[in-house]
Amino acid sequence: MKNYRLPRLQEELKKLFNIAISQKLNDPKLSWVQITDVVISKDLHYAKLYYSHYNNPATHEKIKELLIKSSGFLKKQIAGAKLMRTIPELSFFYDETEERAAKMDSLLSSLKDDYDDDDYDPDIDLDDYLDDDDYFDFDDEDEDDYDDFEDDDEDEE
Repeated sequence: MKNYRLPRLQEELKKLFNIAISQKLNDPKLSWVQITDVVISKDLHYAKLYYSHYNNPATHEKIKELLIKSSGFLKKQIAGAKLMRTIPELSFFYDETEERAAKMDSLLSSLKDDYDDDDYDPDIDLDDYLDDDDYFDFDDEDEDDYDDFEDDDEDEE
C-alpha cells in the first residue's frame, strides 16, 4: 500500500464515523461524542478508534460500551461508503488528550505563579550578553563556494 493512502483512509473513516455518530445514530447517550483519531493496521483488518466526549455526563466506560454496541452500525457505514473491501474489526479507546492538556495548563499556571516578576525585563538587549566571538564570520575562502549560485542567477536573466 502506498504511503499516502493509509493516512488518507484514516481521515476519511474519521469523518465518516463522526457524521454517523452525530447525525445518523439517534442515541442521546452518545451526544457530544466525537471520534478524535482512527488508526488502521497495515493489513486493514483492525482499526483503533479514539473517542472523546465533551459535556456528556456518562463515564468513559459507559460510552465505550455504547460504542461497542453500535460498532455493527458503524461497520455498515463503512460498507455503504465503499471505502474498503474488507471491513476492519473496531476497537475503542478513550482519548486522554484533553485531560493531559488541562493538567499541563495547570502545571504551567502554577509555574507562572511561582515565577518572580521582578526579575523579568522585556527590554533586555541580547547583544549585551553575547560576546563578539559568538558571531559567525565568513571567510574569504568560503565565498568561492557561492559563486556558482550567482552565475546561475545571471544566466536566467
